[in-house]
Amino acid sequence: MARLRIHRGFSSSTGIGCTFGFVFLVIVGLLLGTAIQSARQAASANSCNCHLKQLGIALQNYHDTYKVFPPAYLADADGKPMHSWRVLLLPFLEEQELCKRYRFDEPWDSPHNRQLADEISVTQFRCPAATGPANETSYVVVSDPETLFPGDRGRSIRDVRDGTSKTISIVEVANSGIHWMEPRDLTLDEALAGINPPNRSPAISSHHVGGAMVGWGDAHVSYLPNDLSIEKLRALLTASGGEKVSEPSN
Repeated sequence: MARLRIHRGFSSSTGIGCTFGFVFLVIVGLLLGTAIQSARQAASANSCNCHLKQLGIALQNYHDTYKVFPPAYLADADGKPMHSWRVLLLPFLEEQELCKRYRFDEPWDSPHNRQLADEISVTQFRCPAATGPANETSYVVVSDPETLFPGDRGRSIRDVRDGTSKTISIVEVANSGIHWMEPRDLTLDEALAGINPPNRSPAISSHHVGGAMVGWGDAHVSYLPNDLSIEKLRALLTASGGEKVSEPSN
């Protein structure tokens, strides 16, 4: 009796089916990965927006109390920056106890304050998408006589002739290298390098796609695109330039 031979190989149709199945799984995996990445980016952008909103409200409350916005920094007797506006905002960010521990009669990086700085990070000063040290701030002001923060003195709302809703207050800086307590921010020249400029640091920049978030003098938050012109950016940063310019649409 002849023996029945059993062929153990795959038919061509089976091989094609497996190939299509593998390709399908790869495509699904790529789409799923892209969706997850997009969701993460949206979540970090939303949290960043909330942080800037909190800071904007704190600036408003500071103004309600002292009738001026905080100075970009408090200076020592020689005019050297000694304390940051971020530290001045602590009581308006529900950080009263931290503010009580901070010594304003010493520089921000004195042994006592430096120990405090190494112990504590304030999350409101950091974008969730940031990748640097936990104590590094993502949010700075643009310090210049023409902006909302003219240096070691505070500016009143009545002196913002362009209107607080048309004047930028706080900007993002990715990988700033600035400790949140450090009295260091952007100069107007640095800010006017543009949004996410290539090979320029520091500058207005972010880990978000296509632009960077900013807070405004009236505490609202919006997104500045990478292609915003330098002329329009200058108009939005200056407090009393008298330019007729609208906020970029998101």
